[in-house]
Amino acid sequence: MKFVIPNFFTLSNLILGFICIINIFNNPANSTVLYLFYICLTLDFLDGFFARKFDAVSEFGKQLDSFADFVSFCILPSIVLYFYLENTAENVMVKYLPVLIIIFSALRLAKFNITENNNNYFNGFPTPANGLFFMSLVNYQGTFNFFKDDLTIAILVILLSTLLVSKIKFISLKFSGFNFKSNIERYLLIVLSTLILIMFGHSIIFIIILLYILLSVIKSIFFDQFFK
Repeated sequence: MKFVIPNFFTLSNLILGFICIINIFNNPANSTVLYLFYICLTLDFLDGFFARKFDAVSEFGKQLDSFADFVSFCILPSIVLYFYLENTAENVMVKYLPVLIIIFSALRLAKFNITENNNNYFNGFPTPANGLFFMSLVNYQGTFNFFKDDLTIAILVILLSTLLVSKIKFISLKFSGFNFKSNIERYLLIVLSTLILIMFGHSIIFIIILLYILLSVIKSIFFDQFFK
């Protein structure tokens, strides 16, 4: 019975991701999908939370979670980005770049499934964060619209796809304790993200993801090397 609850959230994430994809094909400009995507992220968090809470972590659950993640955080954002570029890209080939997200996300998830979990960090850029970045960027309307030109999007797709399969240690927000010194990067990320959200609202989430990448890269390459 203890496995039912986390698997319920995982399957709910999968189903909702599929519903979002159908809605995008019916109406590519449907902004409601972004809010449904937030629910997918919440469901993904809850399946892991309850799996740990009930000591129900299993290989089956790990595999099932990856299938759900692939639909909601890989295929869905790729389709959303494709339709966006189809309407805005001057170079017809640019709209096919989202296939890189699918390819490298699949590699990332396969790699994740054969490695041991670590609550302190993620090996490589997490697929939910990658999906959230592009979902947020496509729906953004504001001062930082230069992020949405063809060249910038092409660079971002290639860069983030590479980070998915990199060996860089990305910060995990799974707290094993609340000691400030051992969690300083988590607290810093939470405080900065909260301030940005208060100032600009949820439409600026892609900037928070860039901040997350920057902090993780600095910690992984510099801090971890010199302060082990």
